[in-house]
Amino acid sequence: MHSEFVNSLFAWVSANPGWMSAFIFISATAESLTIVGVIIPGALVMFTLGAFIGLGHVDFWTAYVWATLGAILGDAISFWIGRVFHQRIRRMWPFTKHPEMITRSEDFFRKHGGKSVLFGRFFGPVRGTIPTVAGMMDMHWRAFMVANVVSGILWAPIYLLPGMAFGASLDIASRVAGRLALLIVIMVVVLWFTAWLVKHAVRLFQAHATDWLQRFTTWSQGRRFIGPISASLLDPRENELRGLATLGVLLLGSVVLFGLSLSAAGQQLPSGLDQSLYHFFQELRTPWIDALMVFTTELGDYQVTLPLSLVVFGWLIWQRHHFAAWHWLVALGFGMATNLLFRWLLPVASPDQALAGVIGYSFPSSHATFSTLVFGFLAVLIAKEIPLARRWMVYLAAAFIIVPIAFARLYLGIHWLTDTLAGLCLGLIWVTVLGIAYNHHPKAALHWRGLLACSVIVLLAMDLLHVSLDYRDDLHRYQPQTPLQILTREQWQTQGWRKLPQQRLDFRGHLRQDLTLQWAGTREQLAQRLQNAGWQPDPGMNLKNLLLCLSPQVELRELPVLPQLHNGREDELRMVRYGDDPASRWLVRFWDVGARLQEGDTPIWIGGISRQQREPRMRLFTFALDDPLSSVPDDLLAPAWQGLQIQQVMGSNSHPLITLIAD
Repeated sequence: MHSEFVNSLFAWVSANPGWMSAFIFISATAESLTIVGVIIPGALVMFTLGAFIGLGHVDFWTAYVWATLGAILGDAISFWIGRVFHQRIRRMWPFTKHPEMITRSEDFFRKHGGKSVLFGRFFGPVRGTIPTVAGMMDMHWRAFMVANVVSGILWAPIYLLPGMAFGASLDIASRVAGRLALLIVIMVVVLWFTAWLVKHAVRLFQAHATDWLQRFTTWSQGRRFIGPISASLLDPRENELRGLATLGVLLLGSVVLFGLSLSAAGQQLPSGLDQSLYHFFQELRTPWIDALMVFTTELGDYQVTLPLSLVVFGWLIWQRHHFAAWHWLVALGFGMATNLLFRWLLPVASPDQALAGVIGYSFPSSHATFSTLVFGFLAVLIAKEIPLARRWMVYLAAAFIIVPIAFARLYLGIHWLTDTLAGLCLGLIWVTVLGIAYNHHPKAALHWRGLLACSVIVLLAMDLLHVSLDYRDDLHRYQPQTPLQILTREQWQTQGWRKLPQQRLDFRGHLRQDLTLQWAGTREQLAQRLQNAGWQPDPGMNLKNLLLCLSPQVELRELPVLPQLHNGREDELRMVRYGDDPASRWLVRFWDVGARLQEGDTPIWIGGISRQQREPRMRLFTFALDDPLSSVPDDLLAPAWQGLQIQQVMGSNSHPLITLIAD
């Protein structure tokens, strides 16, 4: 249903260029208006439009012209509003509630003068108000229009190009496998949401934390149990050890009681949501993302986080920051306690495909908790020493380590969603409590640059060491296992071939290409026979021929053959053959699907043939795109099978003829 809607949307966009041009023009104009532009997420709109261009559904030059005209018109209207209403603008919504939006633009205009109109279009905080402020401050309209036109011409491509690159990459990924394109979108959305959430949460906490904590202190005074805890954490004159110890015990005890109550109620993990998400990610598995995710999850392994923790502690002691070192030990001690306590009291079975060689599962996930504690409290130590307005960047950097590690564990099937989220929340709660106590008991300032440099160096060094020693084993351990099918030669040639794939399988069972060849033999024998018949190895992917895709004049022979996936497995043999037409080539692919002949343990390879054509895009890129065919010239592959036993059978469900080849 979802894919049908997306395809219908793309078809409508391609079939209605006039409506699309009007939409682009109106969106660019509205995004540049003084009040509407504050509400409309212009960068997101332009990024999405760029993605449509990269996918080939919108013409670049059409979008560029209309977006530029709309941006120029929108800023011109905003300038006119400023000239007409002047200071009355301050009494309009939303400036009545957020007067800093006008004052910030006024400061920017006074600092840069007329150049502010040119620069302001690319500077987020003043983007929607600088043309209006220029009108309020009586800038000459000719000078404004010159800067407005120049900035509009530069603005459109700068905002479109990132989306175009993303759309083109999605197009390439979808040619390789639809699951790869979907996974790229999911990862981009997760990172974007993480950035949005961290930025707004930190700013919200900074704006209201003092008031919230003051209210809590006032409320807790005189209360027998809460009062002493509040005083120890928030009063600089009190020792926070008592409050931290009490809250730590309460927090751990609450999690244990919650987990035991779930068990007593018969609500065992994993839940239905856990299992659904696990199977969803298993359908998205691809070899290349597997490699990336294994590398990512190793950032949070104890082989990396424990040495990092010890080095940070040693650096704090060496620099005589004993107060910070003591809090660092409290953070690590809480992580160790959760690891030991939860493994013993709240064990949770791991996902089935990750059982082999992976131990230490619990609810909540001690891996997620410890990663959050280490990177989260390290961010607290550094952020305390930098200006308030830039602290969110430090927390975002920590989040961009913690969240990808947790996501990688979910993708690889190492942890369930429930215990991962619980581990992240537990670690975040403790980092928050510890950070509040640390910030309310001021001591000597840290040399944060030295701490940051030391932490980054150790993190990279230990991760590279861990990768060099354990990466191959971890990659093999987390690989999804393909069950073997053992057939006798007679079984395969009679009915067994029906059990083997007859079409390339993509995400959610989507069938992409006919697989009309079944070869019983070794890969080396198959490659040699094809080469003797005039086929040649495909141009391997490297940086040079990938960059050639950015040229509109490149020849097809120079373009790489992109791999393709069948049921999450990469094609293991690709060979090409060139004919008289320089703009096309034949391509044959074969996959090992885990089928074996009982005689000699001979593998059965499944393959298909297609024709690739050179396709320029937007006069900027050139792709080699597959055009799958169900029938091919008889003389194309026949020479490769001379002297072999050939059998042609009618494929299931009216599929084309399937050729069985064996010695």
